[in-house]
Amino acid sequence: MRDDRFKAKLAAIGALANDFEPKTGLPTLRKALGDRSNFVVAKAANVAAQLGLDDLSTELIAAFERLWVDDDDLDRDGTDIDAGCRGKAALVQALKDLEHRNADIFLRGLSCVQSEKGWNGAIDTAGTIRATCAQALVACDLAPTRILEALVDRFVDADKVVRSEVALAIANVGLPECVLLLRLKVLAGDIEAEVIGQCFLSLIDLAPDESVAFVARFLESKSEDIRFEAVSALAQARPREALAQIEGFWSGSVPHELRLSTLASLVASPHRDAGEFLLAVVTNDRESLGAAALSALASSRFRNDLRDRVATIVETSRSELLQRTFERVFALE
Repeated sequence: MRDDRFKAKLAAIGALANDFEPKTGLPTLRKALGDRSNFVVAKAANVAAQLGLDDLSTELIAAFERLWVDDDDLDRDGTDIDAGCRGKAALVQALKDLEHRNADIFLRGLSCVQSEKGWNGAIDTAGTIRATCAQALVACDLAPTRILEALVDRFVDADKVVRSEVALAIANVGLPECVLLLRLKVLAGDIEAEVIGQCFLSLIDLAPDESVAFVARFLESKSEDIRFEAVSALAQARPREALAQIEGFWSGSVPHELRLSTLASLVASPHRDAGEFLLAVVTNDRESLGAAALSALASSRFRNDLRDRVATIVETSRSELLQRTFERVFALE
């Protein structure tokens, strides 16, 4: 019976997203934001954001503060009243979506750590909160240098997702010194290659012409994962020199799996020459690479423009693998 009441409460809150009447809906959401259940609070926060109800910002912040429980204030059974940070994560996401511009709540959220029992010991469940706050902070009414100070502290966060979001957020701050911060992080390194990959992307977004050569240096990294991240970032860059760097990389000594990853990354290239490069791989390289290039071409923006040429190359090759791949990825619309 209790389960049924709980499900009905969640359903009633969710229904407001499609049938909202301010006179009754606002009181319902305000009450829900004060509910004991973090599931109910999260549902109410999601609906408030979906409906664009920035009038509820005060209640959203109050709910966040109420759910903030320090480790020495845990319930008697050792669990937090916001297990998994479900409520707090939804609240800061709602405030971000509502374009809340007061930085205080996001600065507070950046320091949120919640230790909970996991299979292999204690785990921190607040990483999503910190990641969201890092992104939200960029749009706040706060001096850019103060924003950078807060973000840099989180560049050494224990959660790789937070570190990646910080790299993205720093790019969104847009100051010239952001390039130096991102370069420093790349040179200092990270245990997770994808964090460095986001730094590469942020650098190319901030200063494309100047950053291509810097990122290309890491095509010679001893780490295959870092080499892949460099290729992936260069594939998305607008300067033509980025594609030239990939072409030079391809002509060197590259492991087969990394070649396959390189072909897949070229799907994101804005340059038509990337399509020509993929065509050349189909024509000149081994069958397995040619098949991977066909798949990349089929997923790229050049698919329709190059389809006839691809068909001719595949037919001329007399390769059963290429023919099967072509029929699968270039299926007739």
